[in-house]
Amino acid sequence: MEVDEVIWLPLLWLAHKPTNWPGLVVREFLSCCPFFATGPLLRFSFGLPVTFKRAVCMQSVAREHSEQSIFHQDWGFLVLAAVVLGLIFFYPLVLPIPLLDPDEGLHASISQEMVEHGHWLVPQLIERPFWDKPILYFWAQAVSLRFWGMHEPAVRLPGMLFGLLGVWSTAVVARRLLHPKVGTLAALCYATTVLPASLVQAASHDVALVPWVNLAVVCLWEMDRSPRWRGRFAWAAGAGGILALALLTKGLVGVVVVGGAFGLYLLLSRRLRRWHWLAAFGVLLVAALLAAPWYLYMELRSPGYLYYWFVQRHLGGFLHARLWHGQQPWWYYLPVLLGGGLPWVIYLPAAAWGLRLAQQGKLHACSPQQRQGLVLLWCWFLGGLMFFCVSRAKLVTYVWPLFPPMAVLAAWAWFVCLRPEPPILIRHLVSRAFWTGCLIGPVALPAAMAVVEQKFGFSLPGTAYLVGGMVAASCWLVLLLWKKRGPEGALGGAYLVLACHLAFVMTVVIPPLSQQVSSQALAELFNRRGYLPSRLVFYRDRLGSFVFYLRPELRRQLSWDRIVLLNEDQTQQLKKAPVVITPCRFADQVSGVLGQSAKVEQAGRHVVFWVRRSDFPSDHPAVALPPSGPKR
Repeated sequence: MEVDEVIWLPLLWLAHKPTNWPGLVVREFLSCCPFFATGPLLRFSFGLPVTFKRAVCMQSVAREHSEQSIFHQDWGFLVLAAVVLGLIFFYPLVLPIPLLDPDEGLHASISQEMVEHGHWLVPQLIERPFWDKPILYFWAQAVSLRFWGMHEPAVRLPGMLFGLLGVWSTAVVARRLLHPKVGTLAALCYATTVLPASLVQAASHDVALVPWVNLAVVCLWEMDRSPRWRGRFAWAAGAGGILALALLTKGLVGVVVVGGAFGLYLLLSRRLRRWHWLAAFGVLLVAALLAAPWYLYMELRSPGYLYYWFVQRHLGGFLHARLWHGQQPWWYYLPVLLGGGLPWVIYLPAAAWGLRLAQQGKLHACSPQQRQGLVLLWCWFLGGLMFFCVSRAKLVTYVWPLFPPMAVLAAWAWFVCLRPEPPILIRHLVSRAFWTGCLIGPVALPAAMAVVEQKFGFSLPGTAYLVGGMVAASCWLVLLLWKKRGPEGALGGAYLVLACHLAFVMTVVIPPLSQQVSSQALAELFNRRGYLPSRLVFYRDRLGSFVFYLRPELRRQLSWDRIVLLNEDQTQQLKKAPVVITPCRFADQVSGVLGQSAKVEQAGRHVVFWVRRSDFPSDHPAVALPPSGPKR
């Protein structure tokens, strides 16, 4: 036995265990590798105790079998998938885009303080505990900053990796619930959906919640279908451990989404048994025991945290509209899912019709297990949507866990369409949705560019619209692929076109937009002066990335005694501050309160009012600032 065989044999043995949930992780991970990409090869390599070389030798047999199936995973398709994922998850890391405020810059500043001050158990901002998010995503960002340095790619790398983990876990959901081929399609559908692909570029904590929700659903699915009690206990323990990670990422949201989806599935499919209640208690107990140490430590270090987080933020946010993001109507998420789910949301009617045919026994390619998997996916998507619509607290990122089931359902519609002799109506619905998406694509991208310009107050050159029109016109080229190579070739082209659309937006649109929502220029102004005044007053603004971009010696001077955050009801307090900082759109309000005596300077999207020059030494540059107003 050679060295390479010794390396691979433990993984093959672990993946061979049928009731071992770590074995599922290994098996699904190896299925994404080139040598283990095809279903027949997986059956050969994991169904028998073979060595790595024997598995490679069997690849030729597996390829012959896979070529007879639809959408076979050859090397060309693997290269296409690598290009698509590279454009979405790795290309943006090399672009010079500053941190976006408020969330991305704020979270980066907290992770930066973790590294510099050693606050690895309590997230803090300027030595004050930060209560609005749990610890897990901060840990990921802090580790990245510790090893890669204090710069934007290190801040965004964890979000990109969690995004890739979401792609992989979506494939696992589709493979286990429906079919291995659906897993391949679902992974790329989720990766190229508008909202997840856009949000992952400046990721929030929700990006880390998605893979935990996906894997917890898979564990509960396998627990329900396991024939042995030992297997049920193993899968229940795995679900509890994954939900503990969800608790450390976003609190109870992941638990509610997973529990609601699976509970609704058991009720509708009439599979609910007494042992399910015991299993649910065990899963929640494991999750609580694993997540409790950090929450208890946080309560000890910062009394009142548990009441704030679980009562005020969770229960209060669900029942009351007291939070700043609790003023939206109940239908707020409907346009978010319709617009953010493009282009794959328009295939849901085909998926719904496929479920109806499967329930009637008219879809011969659908097994009873696949029918139950479709029911679970619809319970996940629609049940989660109802929960978020009823909740009073609403943000775009909250519905992120609903996009994986949507992508899997869209992939299922394509899977049925690509099979030999598909149902006529499903093929018609898929082709109509595909042609509609391709025809409106050249209009959607320039229209989105114009909307972003109007909303954030900047202008793009005419060449940007010219190039954008050419990129958008590539949607029509995909229609030619449909004519020449059929739906299978057109689907591969659609994945690539969507990735190119996102790469264009990240290259041309996001850099000027980021200047309107970043505090980098403000921090550089104080870095050049090398001095912080006795008090900094931020009017109708948050700190965001200002702290992150300050030089270390200036960051050490910051304290909450020197920082004041004022809202629109506290304008009279502006006169007491030596320096007032406000976004450009509020500069006229501040100028009306301070009068003409304040010296004014613009720094990116901010306007700085130097009110009391007596706070500075006579030779300080602020004394000699001209009295001209900010440039508009």
